[in-house]
Amino acid sequence: MTTQLPPQIEDFITHLRTAGRDGTAKSYAFHLGHVADWLASQHLTPLTVTTAQLRNYQCHLAEVRGRGGRRLAVSTQGTRIAIMKSCWTWLYHRGLRQDNPADALALPKVPKQQVRRDYLTLQEVTAFIQTAAAKTTQYAEGSARWALAVRELALVTLALVSGRRRAGLRGLLCQQVDVSKAEIRVDREKGRTGRVLPIATWSCVVLKTYLHQARPILCWQKDNPFFFVGDDGAQLGTNTLATILERLHADTVKANPDLTELDDKRLTPHSLRVTFASLLFNGGATIRTINELMLHQQLGVTARYIPVNVDDLRRACATAHPRA
Repeated sequence: MTTQLPPQIEDFITHLRTAGRDGTAKSYAFHLGHVADWLASQHLTPLTVTTAQLRNYQCHLAEVRGRGGRRLAVSTQGTRIAIMKSCWTWLYHRGLRQDNPADALALPKVPKQQVRRDYLTLQEVTAFIQTAAAKTTQYAEGSARWALAVRELALVTLALVSGRRRAGLRGLLCQQVDVSKAEIRVDREKGRTGRVLPIATWSCVVLKTYLHQARPILCWQKDNPFFFVGDDGAQLGTNTLATILERLHADTVKANPDLTELDDKRLTPHSLRVTFASLLFNGGATIRTINELMLHQQLGVTARYIPVNVDDLRRACATAHPRA
């Protein structure tokens, strides 16, 4: 992939960063970098390429081989085309082009399939936290290994009680955590203004222990603002939470053989977010409340996080509908 984007595309990426959409800017830069490589190979620029030529790129995209020699997934092709359309629409609205060559491009149809969203039950959540807590007792208090175990416990705990995204946990600042009031503050998330989010009171004991006792042991950088300190940098690595979750999953399965369904679950950092929504819903929270706590813009997005089986729907209709 090219090391330098064309200036017009670079301006578009800068626009996204200025709008507070850092994660989007990083993703868009990656995909548009591949587009820029193709443009350069065809001796084209973002200002000279035509609709027909972009259609040629779309055909080329269908033949591109990714990792393992496999063709790019249809969903990945659709993502890249959608990003192209967004970029050239921005160029058109800024007056850098008199037309929008990407406007006529059609997104490939992605086959509908049931997305598997594994999440933890209340009993499994309890086992996860107990397993992580037990690990902290294996090391001498005040040691580096003890501090890492406490950080692991605090990270998983906060993910489960707040439903924050992985990026939100990585970017969380010390000043945004108020354990005395049992709340965390989200200034911005995915380009939108955030809010103050309450967290479970019991979790504050873990967070306070990490903040005042374990974090100073791990924090080797002066004035590091991030709540969760990284191993080799100021903040956690991108895959740190996934690595911790994978190890904790295996340890929890080993320590709780009675949880027969846990071993077959495919857990990711996003699974903790789905677990958060599921626990709230099963505890009686309304979908609107969960929508606010998860900082979703649309209720339909929140609904996809809440697993509801047909029996529960029938029971709800029978008890709540006036003509049931």
